[in-house]
Amino acid sequence: MESSLVLLLALAMAPFQPGSGQSLHVDPPDPVVAVAKDTSLQLNCSLPCDEGVAQVQWRGLDTDLGNVQNLPGSSTLSIHGLLTDAGTRLCVGSCGGRSVQHSVQIIVYAFPDQLVVSWSAQDQEVSCTAHNIWPPGPDILSFTLLLGDQRLEGARALEPEQEEEMQEAEGTPLLRMSQRWLLPSLETPAPPALYCQVTMQLPNLVLTHKRGLPASDITLWIGSLVLGLLALAFLAYRLWKRYGPSAPPDTSSCTLL
Repeated sequence: MESSLVLLLALAMAPFQPGSGQSLHVDPPDPVVAVAKDTSLQLNCSLPCDEGVAQVQWRGLDTDLGNVQNLPGSSTLSIHGLLTDAGTRLCVGSCGGRSVQHSVQIIVYAFPDQLVVSWSAQDQEVSCTAHNIWPPGPDILSFTLLLGDQRLEGARALEPEQEEEMQEAEGTPLLRMSQRWLLPSLETPAPPALYCQVTMQLPNLVLTHKRGLPASDITLWIGSLVLGLLALAFLAYRLWKRYGPSAPPDTSSCTLL
């Protein structure tokens, strides 16, 4: 009796191993798939079955049935890169009375190389704007101000800005996202090359665009730095002339009494 109980406990605690032909094959196999806007992708799901022909079907609350093609033992979901394609899809298969399933989260993104970088001489600010972006979020899109290949030290990032840019036919707008920095003080040497780098980080995908400050703005910045240093030097000279140590008295014409 005790040996029977031990055997039952061992079987209950053992991990479930599906039978032959009970594993779904999904391509691509990643649980999260990123799709560029207006690009096509097919998700293929199949189930080998040793007990006849498996029934396989892609499902989702908002899945357009016109985008699903079912064949014996397989199902293909076509994604067209619309923002409304984003969401979770579920492939369900059955074979010999047993069912298995596999979920895929679809992310549709927009990240064109449309950066605009400008500089304000009056406010000593650099502004970087990325156009037609999706999806939003500080964990997805990040801005970096570079001096050559390194982050510019001393630049202070201001609060980022986000605005709707265009209304899509399916009702979801793309975004315009901007980041501004206050530049370091005038004592900082003029940079040889100043760049804005924007990075979009998605599951299993990192995209980067980089744009330099226009040459005219760099020339203007260098000019303002030079003028500022000249003004400081002139002010220091005037203060020295007014409050500096007085010259020693001239005793060459004095005579002894």
